[in-house]
Amino acid sequence: MPSANVKLQPRLNKTTLISLAIGLLILVVSYPLALILPSWVSWENGPVENAQAAVLFFGMLQALIFQKYGSPDWKWLWRGAALIWFICAMRELSWGATLLDPIGMSEEGPFFSSRQLWYKPAIMPALITSILLMVVLMLKNGSQTLLNPLQRSGGLPWIEFLLATLCMMISTAAEEHLGLTTGLTGAAAQNLEELSELAAYIFLLTGQLRIRYHQSVLMSGN
Repeated sequence: MPSANVKLQPRLNKTTLISLAIGLLILVVSYPLALILPSWVSWENGPVENAQAAVLFFGMLQALIFQKYGSPDWKWLWRGAALIWFICAMRELSWGATLLDPIGMSEEGPFFSSRQLWYKPAIMPALITSILLMVVLMLKNGSQTLLNPLQRSGGLPWIEFLLATLCMMISTAAEEHLGLTTGLTGAAAQNLEELSELAAYIFLLTGQLRIRYHQSVLMSGN
């Protein structure tokens, strides 16, 4: 049980606030920037997609660093987070296909396909196995018991999750999927799609920072 002092702690520290501000800034400017940026900015292996991959790998590295601290329940929580970051990063890289030469070129930029990869048939089985194994290990080590103390201290990143969801909905609308649309076409639509995805990943990183901060608060209160 956390001590009464936990309730007196601010719910966001400086680092988390800075990360949240960056995500909000990108979200706010994504639409006007989408209208004026050239199309190549959002191509595969372009600046925005590379920034997405950088955020995702940074989140994974951060989680791996965090897993060095605390009891087994915390360690396996962070290991699970690191696995999620890794999966998202590899998905953005088409499981490594973007490191190869493109197989085609269009107005939307170079085209890469995971079908080029010799290990493509093993990706899905490995993905399912690793996720199931991680879930079992997290449950075995009691990571799920951390939810209640995090909720009481304000450490569950509901706001960041909702903002990330909003960004992914904007990205979906830019692609005109699920019956959603933004009214943009061509380069503008592609720019909005990738910029909103970048904001989503930064909000997820912010949520991770919030959890880490509250982990330190809870541990100091024990």
